[in-house]
Amino acid sequence: MKKILIISGIIAAFLCLAQNANAQIAGPIHRDGAYLADQRGNILSNQEVLTLVGQDIYNQTYVGAQKQRKAGKTLIWSGIGGLVGGGVLYGAGLAKIADKVTQNSSKEEIQKALEANPGSAGMILGGTLLMAAGGVALDAGIPLAIIGKKRLNWVADDYNARKNLAYQIGATPSGVGLAVRF
Repeated sequence: MKKILIISGIIAAFLCLAQNANAQIAGPIHRDGAYLADQRGNILSNQEVLTLVGQDIYNQTYVGAQKQRKAGKTLIWSGIGGLVGGGVLYGAGLAKIADKVTQNSSKEEIQKALEANPGSAGMILGGTLLMAAGGVALDAGIPLAIIGKKRLNWVADDYNARKNLAYQIGATPSGVGLAVRF
């Protein structure tokens, strides 16, 4: 009988300590950019997230989701920069030969205009390549950012769903014991 009481006491102590560990974050958490925040908008530190969601979810989902979202955003902005920069370079190359070439110019006239302005052909080609690289970066960045965002939302939703699980040690409708509420 003593063993049962000692084991029950130890289990009750651990349950009380576990409940107090999560009491520092009151209410649900949500995603704020590539991070998680409490309901007041305070960004949670990595240690707080680790404490709230557990080692497995932190290592397997949260860290990877942050990296995915940041990489996606970086690729998106790089892609936009490449598209804009390539468009400017392409337009500048065309502007250099625009006064010598019209819509009705023959191939020979266009060839002569490009030979007279050797930098314009390089600007047109460079602008085209830069726009192509920007488009590829943009195409790769959008899905990465979306997937990372959804994974971060999942971490917050998973924590919030588990937070609704409550337990109480003490008086229950059927006597004294452990009551679990969902």
